[in-house]
Amino acid sequence: MKILVLGFGPHGSGIDAAEYYKSYGHDVTLMDSSDKELVANLHDKLSSLGVNVISGEITAKDIKTYDIVVKAPTIPLSQSILRSANEITNDLAALLKDDKIEKMKKIVIVGRMGKTSIASAVMHALNLLGERSLMCGSIGMSGFNILQDVNENGDDCYSHIIIEMTNWQISDTCYALYDRWPNLDIVLLTRKANEKKADKKETYSIFGPWVKKAIVDKKAKDVFLRNINMRPEKTIYAPTSFNPYRNVEPLESAYEILKALGYHKRDIEKALSTYKGIPNRTEQVAFKDSILYINDSAATIPEAVAFTIKMIGQASIHLICGGSDKTGEIDPSGMKIPFKMASSITLLSGSFTKKLIAYLEKNNIPYSGPFDNMMDAVSSAKEKADEMLKRSSNSQIILLSPGSGSHVYFENEFDRGNKFKESVYSITGIRKND
Repeated sequence: MKILVLGFGPHGSGIDAAEYYKSYGHDVTLMDSSDKELVANLHDKLSSLGVNVISGEITAKDIKTYDIVVKAPTIPLSQSILRSANEITNDLAALLKDDKIEKMKKIVIVGRMGKTSIASAVMHALNLLGERSLMCGSIGMSGFNILQDVNENGDDCYSHIIIEMTNWQISDTCYALYDRWPNLDIVLLTRKANEKKADKKETYSIFGPWVKKAIVDKKAKDVFLRNINMRPEKTIYAPTSFNPYRNVEPLESAYEILKALGYHKRDIEKALSTYKGIPNRTEQVAFKDSILYINDSAATIPEAVAFTIKMIGQASIHLICGGSDKTGEIDPSGMKIPFKMASSITLLSGSFTKKLIAYLEKNNIPYSGPFDNMMDAVSSAKEKADEMLKRSSNSQIILLSPGSGSHVYFENEFDRGNKFKESVYSITGIRKND
């Protein structure tokens, strides 16, 4: 078959798709509009596998020549192009409609914020409880990676799949599935649902008769009931009685999911007690000379940065932010709260950073940078933290929380987080396992 993959994709999902279909002998083309010089390593990697990598934009006429089109969630397509495709899919649709995952428990987490942390906590607990679980979606493994494992190791290699989905992914997956979702054991809506404009109609569209149990914050009940297409009696309103993690996310939501799966309260608490967080999301990297270094590279939208800074609370925070905005849709005003709360601001280079600079200068907010490499950015932030320590005995925090994409200067947000950690280890002299 002829396969067209549109874009390298967030977290390398487009690359995963190209590698997956190529491994089964298909004729694979990957089209991306990025400057070839900026992504030369990705071009070389796929070309060595026999994938045809081209630049440009797809047309309705061109798309008809392919049997399957794999679309990244960040790539908008016109209705004429969508209608012209023989079959259009993404990694989650390809995963969900595969018969080999039918017997696996499927847990989906949707909503505006906190999905990754909840999914990670659930996966951690399930594996301690003797299951074989993994997470995919917004930041976890690609659905194509899971399909590869299942094809190679059998359909009993996983017992639970935890999927976090953005509105883009819900919409694209629903389109690719022709509105025929498989049975989903649990769908949880994160707590921000009750806030104004917190969620869109795409978020609620996943709540249909295929959902066995829905978990929703009690405060969001009225909004939820107005927007769903499923029986209300299948809904659990959280937090339920005796939840020991009330108002402590991600543990509160993870507890509700595990309880809905039938696990005993004592076993859930024991499993969650060992959860320490996830790499690239409020990950504490090092503490030396009264400076705490935190890696929050997975914060790829301004709202995630605001969430992190509010969670840290009253502290002297030296924020490293900025990066790329491939879609051109990220609003710099979303950084208003982080900029207000930060003691200093250091910028990484990128297309979104240009918007941030305009916003900062308009509001007379000082900043350092922008820097093309992470070492310079961390060094600059450390200078600001050291200056603050001369005037205060309070500990300082250097926080990498970009609020934007990572492409151009980094392979993905994981690479960006790793570069931050490498810079911190180099500057502090602390080894990785100290």
